Amino acid sequence: MSYRVRRDPRGVPGLTLHDEPAYCHALAANVPALEAELARGVWLVMAFAAWSGPDVDAVGDAIGLARRYGGRLSLGLRPYDDAAELNAWWPDADPDASGPFWVLLRDGEVRRHTAHRLAADQLDEWVRAEALQAIPPHPPETRHDGA
Repeated sequence: MSYRVRRDPRGVPGLTLHDEPAYCHALAANVPALEAELARGVWLVMAFAAWSGPDVDAVGDAIGLARRYGGRLSLGLRPYDDAAELNAWWPDADPDASGPFWVLLRDGEVRRHTAHRLAADQLDEWVRAEALQAIPPHPPETRHDGA
């Protein structure tokens, strides 16, 4: 399981995911509007500066969080070169803030957002604070020891 930031021949950043769960999505950079798929369900979108080592490292934190939720939320990972690119799909983005940018969507509506690196436990608490009622609980564990 891994990821790689790359650039196409025009220099546009992109992200390639290898052997990551189906609920982790590499989103296109510099899009004109929010993608239709992000308007359904609970999504955590992480927008990261493709040229920033700390932002790129935080992609791993985001994937780790998505794995802990086991598909109960979808993760979108969007690279950018200039934070002003975010305004097309997220009009309230502050292009002067430093990222990574975290946007929690429920059925296409922004429920929470922040802009800075969060430790794994902070990120989990930040998501739970808003999304807990929207994310189904873990299914009950099945015991196989006769208890």
